[in-house]
Amino acid sequence: MIDRRALLKASAVAPWVSGLAPAARSQTRTTGPFEVVVAEKLDLQDRVRNRKAPTRVYYPAATGRYPVIIFSHGFGGSLSAFANTGRNWASHGYVVIHPTHADSVQFPDPSAPAGDIAIIRQNLVLRDAADAATRAGLVRLLEKPFYLASRLQDISFIQEGLRKGLPNLDDEIVKRCDLERQGMAGHSFGAYTTLVVSGSTLVPPSASPAPGGFASGLAISGQGAGRMGLNEASFGGITRPLMAVTGTRDFGAAGETPPWRLEAFDRAPPGRKYAVVVEGFAHMDFDPAATDPNHDKGDALRRVQVAFWNASLKGDSAGWADLDRQAGISKSTDAIWLRRR
Repeated sequence: MIDRRALLKASAVAPWVSGLAPAARSQTRTTGPFEVVVAEKLDLQDRVRNRKAPTRVYYPAATGRYPVIIFSHGFGGSLSAFANTGRNWASHGYVVIHPTHADSVQFPDPSAPAGDIAIIRQNLVLRDAADAATRAGLVRLLEKPFYLASRLQDISFIQEGLRKGLPNLDDEIVKRCDLERQGMAGHSFGAYTTLVVSGSTLVPPSASPAPGGFASGLAISGQGAGRMGLNEASFGGITRPLMAVTGTRDFGAAGETPPWRLEAFDRAPPGRKYAVVVEGFAHMDFDPAATDPNHDKGDALRRVQVAFWNASLKGDSAGWADLDRQAGISKSTDAIWLRRR
């Protein structure tokens, strides 16, 4: 039987450390001070590509200008992914935008082959029970350049729409967006998208250029070298702040290990790079609701994430100091481990 905690510790460049100490946990509230408005489903139309992107937005009810976070869902997901996290970040003073990508099972785009969507759906239904052939089919789809290129175009389209306005995009949302302060986040294939937007290079490069304007990135269950155009040198271009998140049970479709998911953290140039490991979390565990048995770990994870956003998007120097201090005093026995480079 694999000792997954030992696997993580053995792979680390520096010692694994825990997350927030009890004294610091009250410094960033689990739920922020802002009342949150949810625009449930905005059908945003990209006329250039003849593509409709169903989008959900979480934003503060109070008037003002807030940093923008674009969240990219996992392969086969939709705007409903990471609803608890999106609402939480918005409650701390962010406009959080969840577009639906072409690979979505719930809202499949006509540009995505029907056979591909069937494979994605089968893997989502079976999850850990999927046999080797079913998982191999999904792995092949992840390598298709179309899906990343389409996502990068979605993000550029959203950015342009926020600047110039779009039909079905509520003006109440647009006027709350501070486009001088943008962050990129995502889970799984959305984490891959985030790593590319953050500066990772691909061989061969994507047919669509990575959109710019992002100050920082947060990749939940991301990817390492050896797949999807990534190699050991790919992460050298990530010079902006990055937080990478995984769990001790966060194994990939092709058997990749949790340390593989943190290679961007290990290989990117040092400076404002953070890695978070949640004890016991598997691939689909990173957005627990208040009723979930793992909600305490979820709350602790969101506190770390909000501290990262406050520091990288709001210029909160105390946030950097707090994260660095916690990385220095963390213990490997805690449920949330934090590392810094």
